[in-house]
Amino acid sequence: MGRGEVSAVDTEVLRGLRHAASVGPDQALADWLATGLAGDPTRSSTTGWTAHGRPATLARALATTLTSVAAERFDTALPLDGAELLGRRARLSAIDPEGAHGPDARLLRAADGWWSLNLARPSDVELVPALVEDQVDAAWTDVEGWSARLPAQAVVDRATMLGLPASRLGETPVPAEPWRTSSAPASTSSTSLRVVNLGSLWAAPLAAHLLGRLGAEVVHVESTTRPDASRWGSPAFYDELRVGAEVRSIDVTTTSGRAALHALVSSADVVVEASRPRALEGLGVGPGQVMPDGRARTWLQITGHGPEQPHRVGFGDDAAVAGGLVVVDRDGLPGFYGDAVADPLTGLVGALAVAANHDQQRQTVMQASLAWSAATARAAGDVSG
Repeated sequence: MGRGEVSAVDTEVLRGLRHAASVGPDQALADWLATGLAGDPTRSSTTGWTAHGRPATLARALATTLTSVAAERFDTALPLDGAELLGRRARLSAIDPEGAHGPDARLLRAADGWWSLNLARPSDVELVPALVEDQVDAAWTDVEGWSARLPAQAVVDRATMLGLPASRLGETPVPAEPWRTSSAPASTSSTSLRVVNLGSLWAAPLAAHLLGRLGAEVVHVESTTRPDASRWGSPAFYDELRVGAEVRSIDVTTTSGRAALHALVSSADVVVEASRPRALEGLGVGPGQVMPDGRARTWLQITGHGPEQPHRVGFGDDAAVAGGLVVVDRDGLPGFYGDAVADPLTGLVGALAVAANHDQQRQTVMQASLAWSAATARAAGDVSG
């Protein structure tokens, strides 16, 4: 099977996924209410809002399909409510549903539409003067004034060039499938199921966690110099995603640390990562440096905007906007749709893709994207109230 082709397994799984996602408007609303994020949008006392997309319905379809795969391929019962999962981080972190989206993300006007910027990291804030090409007094005020004069695509292009997480509303086309698969026979089979997760925050750890619930041994890797920000941002959620797993801290700035990391990744039957290619390659653990060993292995690559834009930064809120997931009020103003919904959707997508396709006789590369997941949910229809 070549790159980008759909396997027989994928075809059957995706058929079931599409069937599960085909629900009426009343059920779609019930799915969203089940997330517990009703304040965004449905807690409002007003009427006339429209939520573009059905992420909760898609999440439930993904969870239902994953539960079936768990029973058929792993002989494991996996009780899982995808809608509940979308609101899980907000509940564990005691976040008000009205502000469930990241506090550092905003939807902003451009001259011809809307775009999203996420100043989640201190380095992002430091880049604002370069973004607007001027001195800055108040970051958000200056960005708003700057972008209002320019086309949304030009704004996003400049932000992306600087490495800022930004997106134009609805820019991502609906993918033919929510993931891509490429596979080839392995020269050495595997007999275990060890998952090594190199990703942080939500999507990658969630995918690894769900695979652990199928019986896999899971090892989460963190750099001693750059630990997962969820440790202090959402500590209860961080802990929940690592129940029953090993967390291994490695100093990748040392030769011995990089050697230990390479040995660990080489021992994996499944690798989950959400890094830009040059970061892994610099550590000697990119797929091009590990997969040539010929060992049967599934490699899940999670990106913000797909492999065609491997160096583009994307987080759950801004990637959701790229896919078109927004809530529009009665005045036509868009707002964020829940809590970084592209993240848990992609974690579910990744876990399902691996669970359905992992083969102990083959080398398989799976590609998932936050923006693809969001666009897939957007294509499912609207939810109104």
